Amino acid sequence: MKKFLFICLLGGLCLIGSNLKASNKVVDSPGKGGTREFPASSDSLTIGDRIPAGIEFSSVLHYHSDKLRLEDYTGKFTILQFWAPTCTASIGSLSYMDKLDIKYRDRIEVIPITTFAGNQVEKVFEGYNSLKDVQLPMVVNATKMRELFPHSTIPHFVILDPEGVVVAITGQEDLTSENLDLLLAGKESNFRYKVDKRIAIGRYDKLISESPQVPNKNIWHQSALTGYIPNVTGSLIQEFEDLFHIRIVNMPLYKLFQLAYSERDIIDYFGKNRIQTVGFDEEELFTDKTGADFREWQEEGNHVFGYELLAPPSKNLYALMREDLKRYFPNILASIVTEKRTVHALVQLEGKNYPKAIAGKRTYSAGPMGLSMRNSLLQGFIYHLNVYFYAASQYPILNLTGIDYPIDMDLNTQITSVPALREALQQIGLDLITQEQEIKVLRLEKMGETNLLNP
Repeated sequence: MKKFLFICLLGGLCLIGSNLKASNKVVDSPGKGGTREFPASSDSLTIGDRIPAGIEFSSVLHYHSDKLRLEDYTGKFTILQFWAPTCTASIGSLSYMDKLDIKYRDRIEVIPITTFAGNQVEKVFEGYNSLKDVQLPMVVNATKMRELFPHSTIPHFVILDPEGVVVAITGQEDLTSENLDLLLAGKESNFRYKVDKRIAIGRYDKLISESPQVPNKNIWHQSALTGYIPNVTGSLIQEFEDLFHIRIVNMPLYKLFQLAYSERDIIDYFGKNRIQTVGFDEEELFTDKTGADFREWQEEGNHVFGYELLAPPSKNLYALMREDLKRYFPNILASIVTEKRTVHALVQLEGKNYPKAIAGKRTYSAGPMGLSMRNSLLQGFIYHLNVYFYAASQYPILNLTGIDYPIDMDLNTQITSVPALREALQQIGLDLITQEQEIKVLRLEKMGETNLLNP
């Protein structure tokens, strides 16, 4: 039986080394789970430690010299910004930090650091309009710095005082003008300590039913609901081999309804821009918070949940999930309605007829800076845009091309930019236009309190 596995991470952070390449399977942490704590190296530094003398970087972009020495920044506060060109959250942090660097240039220096190669960094700078004015020096190939300051999520920030002593290890949400002003004034600032501690759950691990005393429980059907589980990364996994399995950990409540009603439909996927909410308080279902602020939102107890469902292949997994949600959340009425919404519609240019695929092998790979697909359906790309690249957009993306056959396509552009994507599509006979369209929408109406702990 063919397997389908999907994982989604939340929280405005990227896991180190993660790169978005789509296929029919995305691999979770293999093998058994466990707890990972950082720092893990005997050479690592923490608050109160002085950075070693003599650190210099010979691989630096956008800098006036071929070497950058940390000792040259003695006398100023220095912010080391760990990021990666494969993480949109950390890419977005560069322009924010560049503005802070300009504002505090006389007393604070910002140094972005990545373990990636210079050509990968340059490619990102060429593709992102938001980075065109960023003048920060870019340290690349800096694997040693990762050993000094181990971390598992980015962006990750380390602040050194004018003598090179670590005074903060924090997230972007705490790098505010208020905190920096307090730091410069010698007063106590409110930098929270960024702790990268995660409990890894193995790909085949069950959330509830694991027990070393009974290794084979012969379970045919099980469902369970949990609240927030500390130190576990938010994720969503679906597997369709042997027993069907859905496992959701620490995901906002709307995600549970989204999956139950979207099912595996790549056309009517109910992203946030296709969900209508009625009667919910502000930030009850959705939030723009990131980092430590997001974790505090999770810990409030009524925003994120875990859910697990095991069922034999003869059952409709999503129908069972919808029934569970009605029992678990009887005060939330969910329904599918039709509404006229503004959408981005993918269409063929007049007089164009996109050719069928000539490649034999089916392949698909996509990232923020491009797409390559062979003998694949266009609707899969549209689904990918809605789920990943434009999940935060207010406009759903629809496929109105009429192309329902496998095609070959290459796009060398910034996928996350509508103008750039549109320009690239026009070159191959397609276009992305904005128009009104009748579409299906998931409606969630709050009929009463949803707090399970206080019914």
